[in-house]
Amino acid sequence: MQRLYRAPQSKVSDNVLLLDLDNTLTDTRRWFADFILDATAELAEALDAPVAVVNALFAEVALATTLHEYAFAVEAISCRLAKQRTLSYKKIRAASEQFWQRFARAHESIELYAGVKETLYRLRAQFRDLKIVILTDSPEWVALERLALTGTLPLVDGVVAIRTEDPRLRQKGYRDSVKAARRRIEVKQQKIDKQHLLLNMAIPASFAKPSSAGIELAARRLGFVGGQIVICGDKDTKEGQAAAHWRNRQHLIGLGDSDIHYVRAQYGNHDLEHGRYVELARHIRSLARPICGDGPTIQPSGSIDSFPQLIDVISPLLSGERRKPEVA
Repeated sequence: MQRLYRAPQSKVSDNVLLLDLDNTLTDTRRWFADFILDATAELAEALDAPVAVVNALFAEVALATTLHEYAFAVEAISCRLAKQRTLSYKKIRAASEQFWQRFARAHESIELYAGVKETLYRLRAQFRDLKIVILTDSPEWVALERLALTGTLPLVDGVVAIRTEDPRLRQKGYRDSVKAARRRIEVKQQKIDKQHLLLNMAIPASFAKPSSAGIELAARRLGFVGGQIVICGDKDTKEGQAAAHWRNRQHLIGLGDSDIHYVRAQYGNHDLEHGRYVELARHIRSLARPICGDGPTIQPSGSIDSFPQLIDVISPLLSGERRKPEVA
């Protein structure tokens, strides 16, 4: 792999930038809505079930299993179908393979927001000792593949994502389908060059944001001892609250001299009213949550309208200058 250019050492050291992935680096929301609505229609045809039923079951699965079982959504949906006893396991496995083949094709079309790569290069050149880590609630196999497809994996130092676990399905016949899905993931992951990563962690689903566990684990693994942490994402209810939880715990975990700052990627919410996303949100209610909500949060140090603006916001934070937080 080509080595990244390293600028002369700056005055800044021991700082960490945590970046959300979906709707912060990648324009995921509309892409996800288009994929799911089309793929579930195709799945309904393969399983000979009404589209409305399959969509409703997908919503149920999404809410009940969390993302760590996302790779086995087809099997989980099939288990819940009223006619599942009449479906052969061979047919379910074929439907699963068809679903994820569609995912693979669609995944290749996912796009970065404007200026993401250029900004990551500039950050690495300007702040030599800044560690850039992806902190995402997506499954680790999705996150790594998404970063590789968009060419951003070589530009980050670490990835912290959700561990993929096999679902506990009652019917033993589903085991072959689950094993096939697991093999498919492993084969794809083997093709991704991750050797340069200082940090590559798959954490339990219970550690997903707004928990601060991912922040704490990343800081410990990187040997962070007292600089600045900046977390950037599109949701106050995730990144903002995770930062607040970490700040409340920093003395307990031995990082009392360090601080954390939250930067809201406001542009990541540009398509909340996109027609197909609104349609999908009718099925999966959690998708319609606003960026503000109940629970502890910290006021953003900045609210950016494009990713390149991140440099202007974090430069004074990393150099020790204090910005007046914006009103959340």
